Amino acid sequence: MKINAELIGINNNIIKLKANDLINFEHLRLIENNEKLVVDVTVHDNRGITGEQNKLSHALIGDISKFSGDEPEHIESVLKYYYKAKTGNKFSHSEATKEDANNFINFLIDFVLKNDVPLPKRYTYLTQNNYFFYACLKNRKCCICGCHADIAHVESVGSGRNRKQIDHTKHHFMSLCRKHHQEQHSIGINYFISKYKILTVKLTYQDVIDLKLMTKKQVEEIKSND
Repeated sequence: MKINAELIGINNNIIKLKANDLINFEHLRLIENNEKLVVDVTVHDNRGITGEQNKLSHALIGDISKFSGDEPEHIESVLKYYYKAKTGNKFSHSEATKEDANNFINFLIDFVLKNDVPLPKRYTYLTQNNYFFYACLKNRKCCICGCHADIAHVESVGSGRNRKQIDHTKHHFMSLCRKHHQEQHSIGINYFISKYKILTVKLTYQDVIDLKLMTKKQVEEIKSND
């Protein structure tokens, strides 16, 4: 059952909604089945796609086009088809909200990294986009040059510590190739991050499992000791 409503108030974790149409309470009682009713609330983004998002998405499409050798218009339609097949959502630059555009850009970032599409430059918006740096970790790509990379701790974990006992969710990470990892040690972490405009990434427990930094068993052991 779908109810269209207007958000009229929030008090801590209590949300107040006003339905735009009359609600069929008989149907609600029927589907309630003597249990608590659970609802999912989707808040629609009223903000339109920004000029920066529009520019970046077309720049990434252009880079993919050059890599494939096909015309940008054709590649754009193919990518939008792939996006709909993957997410179930249709994307249109002319109708997109800011959130829609962000999701589509994240899809393009994943596509570029997974398929080793060369980027002629590090676009300013990418260095302001936390998902780009997370996607570099996920795809083991250097967030600076795009070469194969390892996951690097920002905070030193110490040479004598057992990494299997470290709670990696307490640390920040970045994805660096060997060359840039050596440079980071050479010039110092703070100057290195400032020089390359890196947004370091904080990971969740599910992230560290997905990235194989910790096993599910290790996560459960650390949680039980908290």
